[in-house]
Amino acid sequence: AEGAAGQLKHLCDLSGHKERVWCIAWSPSGKLLASCGGDKEVRIWAKDTQGKWQCNAILEDAHDRTVRAVAWSPGEDRIATASFDGTCVVWTKKGGEYEQVATLQGHENEVKSVAFDPSGKLLATCSRDKSVWVWEAMQDEDDYECVGVLHGHSQDVKMVAWHPTKEVLVSASYDDTLRVWVAEEDDWESAQTLDTHSSTVWALAFDGSGERMASVSDDLTLRIWKDSAASSSVTASYVEEAVVRACHTRPIYSVHWHPSKALIATAAGDDAVRVFGGADPAAPAEGKDWSQGVAAVEKAHRGDVNCVRWMPQGAEEQTAVLASAGDDNIIRLWSFSTAA
Repeated sequence: AEGAAGQLKHLCDLSGHKERVWCIAWSPSGKLLASCGGDKEVRIWAKDTQGKWQCNAILEDAHDRTVRAVAWSPGEDRIATASFDGTCVVWTKKGGEYEQVATLQGHENEVKSVAFDPSGKLLATCSRDKSVWVWEAMQDEDDYECVGVLHGHSQDVKMVAWHPTKEVLVSASYDDTLRVWVAEEDDWESAQTLDTHSSTVWALAFDGSGERMASVSDDLTLRIWKDSAASSSVTASYVEEAVVRACHTRPIYSVHWHPSKALIATAAGDDAVRVFGGADPAAPAEGKDWSQGVAAVEKAHRGDVNCVRWMPQGAEEQTAVLASAGDDNIIRLWSFSTAA
């Protein structure tokens, strides 16, 4: 794991999925990791008393096709899963067991991504049917109602993510664009189309403040966007701030911004995991030269790496933990440290 300014060290493997692992998500506390994949199951991982990561729950029998994405609610009390069967299921923990509380139906075919907004009241889903749906939790929270169907993309929508502080939603698509959606009274409007990627946009990620966003694509670039609207504004207006070209040799499937540091992790079809953060990883994002890779593991998995996610932690912690998930049915945990 040679890098100019840091290194990724393998910590452990989480094995149990019987097919490729598509998506992983840390709970907001960082104490739990959810994973999902081609075996139609969701696994919840936690440390045992010896500090070893173990699977402590399997959520099954809810989907009859691949589970493509998993997300935690901000209160850590609910999990949402999106599947190729066209549904999204919301789970909650009751008496120590995870139970299905709602099934969201409406998409015509495969649901590719699901995300809770920062309030936990809204859910967004997107699908191969080219649409993005927004759902609202009703009073009893076990019932969700569709409050918006967002049309604009001309192809499969790969991912949705909510801005951390504004009522703004961003989607990424096979049509090579990102769309910024803003809440307008009772509806959602496409406020901006970001079209500088030249191929499928697979994923996007916000930094902790929402001032910046990163996107990755089949075009082998990582792009950094800056919100030019004031943090107090209800809308967001993204300007491309930096482009990192040829960061991988095959399509980049996942990107994640460290919650409290100016570090970006990427994962791709070249089996590699990379961390970007410039010559000084500790420096803030403002004015940073992102083109410098900080660390990399060339063969992080035996096959495509589908997802990378930083464990939530405070800015004061020196070592960061990164999780990756691959076509080899495995989840790997890595420690990232900067070269002192």
